[in-house]
Amino acid sequence: MATPVLTPDALDASSTSLRSEVRRCESLDAFRALEAQWLALVAAPDARSPFTGFDYAALAAARAFANGATLEVACVYDAHELVVMWPVSIAREGVLRTARHLSCGSGEEYGGPLIKDTRRADLYAAAVGAIRRIHADVLDVPMLEHGSALSYALDAAPRAWAPRWLPERARVMPGYAIGLRAYVLFDDFLATRPAAFRSALRYSARRLAKTGAVSCSWCTNVEDTQNVLTWLFANKREWAQKRAIDTPYLLQDDVRDFFLALAARVDLACTPLVACVKVDGKPVAASINLVGAQQVEYFITTYDEAFSTHSPGNLLVEFVARWAQEHQLDFDFRPLHGDYKARWSNRQTRHETRVIVLGLRGRCVEIKLLWAQAKRVARKLTGLISRRADQVDRVK
Repeated sequence: MATPVLTPDALDASSTSLRSEVRRCESLDAFRALEAQWLALVAAPDARSPFTGFDYAALAAARAFANGATLEVACVYDAHELVVMWPVSIAREGVLRTARHLSCGSGEEYGGPLIKDTRRADLYAAAVGAIRRIHADVLDVPMLEHGSALSYALDAAPRAWAPRWLPERARVMPGYAIGLRAYVLFDDFLATRPAAFRSALRYSARRLAKTGAVSCSWCTNVEDTQNVLTWLFANKREWAQKRAIDTPYLLQDDVRDFFLALAARVDLACTPLVACVKVDGKPVAASINLVGAQQVEYFITTYDEAFSTHSPGNLLVEFVARWAQEHQLDFDFRPLHGDYKARWSNRQTRHETRVIVLGLRGRCVEIKLLWAQAKRVARKLTGLISRRADQVDRVK
């Protein structure tokens, strides 16, 4: 069962009706027992959830248990009404107990709580107060948006100071999005893009059509979804290996297997997950998309480089973004710079991972972070020296 491990208490004088507790889930069944409360919370019109659905969270919880982590959920109540849930997995990393968001294994999801009413700053403050009571030494909050309600609330919590020594370019990532809910029609948004951009889209579509029969759609059955997912991860892995990019989740099968399992669990007709551009029935571009209450996250994407001059990726973005606008959702390209993101987006944000120190032992994380920074600097110096040596050899 999900066991309350802390006595509910008032959070502050200004919100005397708010009380918190931390629930420890001893098993996956205990976590699943929270589903009804979870769904009731996110059904509120002004709710916010970092998860695309409970099935995603439950599968991530199963993965956490399989890896030996424990699971706790920080909860906040307004009188008797549940208004905040913040689930985290807690794993021992050396001497530290580190709390992280529930993940597919990529670690690239947004962290943070489920909030019933995003208009209430006191709920974010209460969420932070509750999460600081979990049984961990540090809390990792990835890709926290600068200026967001959660970032302001987390300012009240002690954070690791080591990341502040890094230059901004090394710790802050740009984020890109399209605010589509402001438009009556998708073409109204498209009209705001430069004429050359719109012309290039049409030209790419015509060129791709000359290579074969082109289709662009959601995968609506399990077999097709799993086939496209298998292609997506194989293609993405090949892309990373060619460029010597060390992204662990692309070099292993855990994340692929997570989404293969998710595709078999969700109702794909009601919950779109994978979109794909095909030529003569074969994928040339595909994306995993996380559909939430207010936006679609363009989560993991790839395209066949043999078709790079035909820009199938742009056609895929247009398809998913058009669908998002028709369903009154914004389109989130997620953090990390990309030229194509900048061309499409009309909204830019800044994101940074926040490491929250939850106790005295948590300060040991500074050593870990400093060591990681030292290794990063060493790699850059090694690369610089190697390039300089190559230049000298060419001159000789």
